[in-house]
Amino acid sequence: MRHGSMNDITPIPVRRIALPIYTATVLVALGRGTMLLLIPIQGLQLGGLTGGFGLPGMFALGAVFTNVPGAFAVTRYGHRPVLLGGLLVSTVAALGVAYSPSLSAMVVSSFAYGVGQGLFAFARVTYLSDTVEPAQRGRVVSALGGSHRVGMFAGPAAGGLLAALLDRPTALATVALCTLLALVVLGRWLPRGTTVPAAQPSTAWSIVGRVLSEHRRTFATAGVAMFALGLIRNGRMLLIPICGTVLGLAEDEVGLVKSMSMGIDMVLFYPAGVVMDRYGRKWAAAPCLAVLSVGLLLIGAADTYAELLVGGLVAGLGNGVGSGINMTLAGDLSPRAGRAEFLGVWGLTSDIGAAGAPFAMAAVASALSLGGAAVATAGIGLAGAVIVVFGMRETLVRDRPAAPG
Repeated sequence: MRHGSMNDITPIPVRRIALPIYTATVLVALGRGTMLLLIPIQGLQLGGLTGGFGLPGMFALGAVFTNVPGAFAVTRYGHRPVLLGGLLVSTVAALGVAYSPSLSAMVVSSFAYGVGQGLFAFARVTYLSDTVEPAQRGRVVSALGGSHRVGMFAGPAAGGLLAALLDRPTALATVALCTLLALVVLGRWLPRGTTVPAAQPSTAWSIVGRVLSEHRRTFATAGVAMFALGLIRNGRMLLIPICGTVLGLAEDEVGLVKSMSMGIDMVLFYPAGVVMDRYGRKWAAAPCLAVLSVGLLLIGAADTYAELLVGGLVAGLGNGVGSGINMTLAGDLSPRAGRAEFLGVWGLTSDIGAAGAPFAMAAVASALSLGGAAVATAGIGLAGAVIVVFGMRETLVRDRPAAPG
């Protein structure tokens, strides 16, 4: 493995990073929004509640398996190859999802799409953590979250409309087009980063135990809270299309509800960054978890289109308050040496929450009801908010006045 030194990491002006990273993020999120609208509906029709939660569950599971290998890939090859490789895998896998001849083939393609998305997301957060000054990190990362939300706002409405006017495979094929365009943008305009310094030589999975041991308090508090956040965020993404379909709504109607939820989420990304950089990270994390949990309760209890829309808007409000909080905390808490390894394990904790949500919700919904699944998921989110308030330390480092002379 190749190892860098501390001096290898030099900041890059934000203006050189912003346009390619944010443009690619919007494109990827546009496709992702379409994917996360249509594959739960497809799975619901093919395999009931188990299929409806299971297909997006495979997508989330694919992302889980990329964190530690992604850390090694970034450390060895640098940010750009992993970013571009993740987008290439996503493009091919999206075509597989669109034109899979069977449910089993769609399961495999969904998993592969998750792998590609996980590689892209991991390389992106390490790139920003290594190239952006800490004092600007909250605003830069929250703007990244806002870019993601712009795509997620437009994706469900556009995908649902395409599926209603044409057909579902055609709508899903546009996901591949979005990721391919993102690949072109980053390949052409993203400044080259550096090789991330590794803390010490390690085997592929030994770093998990080492990082958890060295940062046990961090993962027992902030890590658990981000696990809960990953779970309830994915719960929202799944509950809206599944509850809407069960209510008898068409794909374009469900897509509109999801886009409206993402719309209120989207407009809060900059205020969220200001709050994080001015008042502290906890002021964004705790309200995000609490309000998003209330939104899940309302979605699960919805009996009409209007009630589903209200629940989606409340959930969007909660999620928007925490725009970029996971990546900002990751950058704050990660050590300079061994950053990629730390971020790999950090991403693993939140992705396990996201991946566990579909399967846990499917089990609870099959045993009880969709409403019961929403209540159980919201309970985990509220517990995460309590951990943030009473257990997690504030990570915002405020500027100190210079010493005389």
